Amino acid sequence: MKNQFSEIFLSKGVNYLLDDAPLINIIKFLDIKYDSDLANLGLFVSNEVVESADFIDHEAKPVLRTWSVLGKRIDYVRISPDHRNLLNKLLAFGIVRKSIESDFPLTYHFLSGYLISDSGLFCTLTLTAQTAYAISKYGDQNLKDIYLKNYLSLDDPWLGATYYSETQGGSDLGANNTTATENGDLWTISGIDKYFASDAGLADGAIVTAKVVEGYGAKNLAVFFVPAYKDNGDLNYKIRRLKDKLGTIAVPTGEVEFDNSEGFLIGDKKNGVYYAMEILTISRIDDAIAAVGIARKALWEAYLFANRREAFGKKIIDHPLLLRDFLENEAELEAAIFLSVFAADKFSKSSKSEPPYSNDYNYARLLSHIAKNMASWTSGEVTRYSMEIFGGIGFFEEFPVAKFHRDAIVTSIWEGTSNIQALDMLEAIQKKKAHILFLEEFDKLTSAFPDQKVKSMLNKEREKIVLLLNSMLNLGTGELFAKDLLSKLGEYASTVLLYSVGFNAQNQKDKNSILNSANIYFWRHFRKNDIMPEEFISGDKSENLKWMLKIQQ
Repeated sequence: MKNQFSEIFLSKGVNYLLDDAPLINIIKFLDIKYDSDLANLGLFVSNEVVESADFIDHEAKPVLRTWSVLGKRIDYVRISPDHRNLLNKLLAFGIVRKSIESDFPLTYHFLSGYLISDSGLFCTLTLTAQTAYAISKYGDQNLKDIYLKNYLSLDDPWLGATYYSETQGGSDLGANNTTATENGDLWTISGIDKYFASDAGLADGAIVTAKVVEGYGAKNLAVFFVPAYKDNGDLNYKIRRLKDKLGTIAVPTGEVEFDNSEGFLIGDKKNGVYYAMEILTISRIDDAIAAVGIARKALWEAYLFANRREAFGKKIIDHPLLLRDFLENEAELEAAIFLSVFAADKFSKSSKSEPPYSNDYNYARLLSHIAKNMASWTSGEVTRYSMEIFGGIGFFEEFPVAKFHRDAIVTSIWEGTSNIQALDMLEAIQKKKAHILFLEEFDKLTSAFPDQKVKSMLNKEREKIVLLLNSMLNLGTGELFAKDLLSKLGEYASTVLLYSVGFNAQNQKDKNSILNSANIYFWRHFRKNDIMPEEFISGDKSENLKWMLKIQQ
């Protein structure tokens, strides 16, 4: 029987790595290492993953089966055989294993997330990477010997999870009610409030936060690895129910209860909150990476549609107003991609650091907040606009573009809303002085620009940021204006990166196209009240877009 998925998804057959010219250019600029597996993954995603993910989303969502046929409590989250096989195939590309075994930096995992990007499927892989990361970096030798090998196995590798948030607290981890009591080599975990437990029922074990000291406060927490089953095969924790969600259907999100569950302490219990936030930083970067990956797929699909759909006597891409929209959305997306990959690379390079952490680590953490905020909001808008390109059918669930938008909008909520990112960014500035390295690095990038006019324009924007920073720090208005600063740092950093990659591009076509995106982005964010120069958006810019996406018509 003929597979006609390509009739409803035009991007089938695209290589999401090798055919994405802006992505390749930021990889070259940062000298990031990758291999043929990553290139093959880029093709595998468009040929198989998108179709399977779309079907899971509409027809085969995970379901909870609480009891066995013989009346035993099993809390079995059933997924389709295709879903399970797909996760194993994706893990076989080394998405978790290669970075944990140090064959490749963590950036390899992050780039994999850009290629896959499906928020449901990739959430499972993110949680697995976090679990393996925590055990590998902070687990004792016994924990590594028993459990880490299962996460790195080539044969039916384990899946992971992080159970942090609780009903009464959400992002306020200091309000956790779950407790842990030392019991010989193990710890006993008790609590019924793990309310946002993604990968519940799929995870073979989870990273769990629990209080080891009574009372409110994040510093009273420690971090534990809690297997899904005890040695005798009994459930080690229970799943109360699964949630109905707008998107991310492929990952089951449930409510988990611990009742004298067995757990293994991760690292020093006095550093629990630091470990928890470090592990969470991986998720935040993955959120940013997945957000822009989804947006790339949506905009790519919209562009292919616009080159085939005719209205008013010509293809809709040939209408100047629509072409301008594409150029502006592409510029916004490239800015968010470059910043997200840059943040991922910085975290990867500083990931050996341990509490109280190095300046490089604190700088990478600052970038993670900025990137997540910018990428998630960009993705929401780009995916929404991509639906608009399709007209009425863009709102139909029978075509994948609507799912892209549903999956994109959660990225601004997961792992901390924009307010949380702003507050955590502020803490990194006030307590860790992370903004010093930020300014130094972007000064260095800007100083290398061959175009004095561009350099001068960006230096003026830098001065405004420094004025805002000093005002916030000296007048005590940090929280009130934290989101303003979060946005301004993201816009400034992204603009510098766009120009940096453009000026360093290896051929003239690359250089011209990226610099055009840089000019458009700069004008949209720093010259909002002025009319954009015609040369950025007029002429045969369809060729510019074809280059950016390496699309052959």
